[in-house]
Amino acid sequence: MNRLDYCQALEEILRHNVVWIEAQSCSGESVMVMKSGCKGMEDLFFHSSPVKFLSLLSSERSGYELIREVLSLNDYVLVVEGALPRDQELCKVKDMTCQDLVVRLAQRARAVVAVGSCAVNGGILRESGANSVGVKDVLGKKVYEVLGCPASDKMIVAALYYALSGGPDA
Repeated sequence: MNRLDYCQALEEILRHNVVWIEAQSCSGESVMVMKSGCKGMEDLFFHSSPVKFLSLLSSERSGYELIREVLSLNDYVLVVEGALPRDQELCKVKDMTCQDLVVRLAQRARAVVAVGSCAVNGGILRESGANSVGVKDVLGKKVYEVLGCPASDKMIVAALYYALSGGPDA
């Protein structure tokens, strides 16, 4: 098996369709990956990659227009950053809740990766008034999980690479 270094693995991941969304999140995992130190990271993320960010990092388009485009995609890895509130009014875009969006995107995703403690188990928001939950709590499918607050960028890349390479149940 060939071993890739971190930047090579990240570059390979960014050649694939990745849909990365933030629910209730501090953006810690996005920031960790963006600060990786890999050459050309901004160009890879924002200009030459099929990665779609539904988050604060969206530079060209955002909001409902981008959501409609992403909902029509097939064959992608879905990355969810942030918790999903049980009170769905706390996380909405127009008439769609974060939970609705995650469920709809997961149906067409080849794999789902939850990054950060909030996405894995509701994190600190689990005990708040939002009573938030993790991604696996609302999906009926396998979810690769990367714990941490914020999750390690190296572990995020490893999980994404593994999901794209067809790991068990991917």
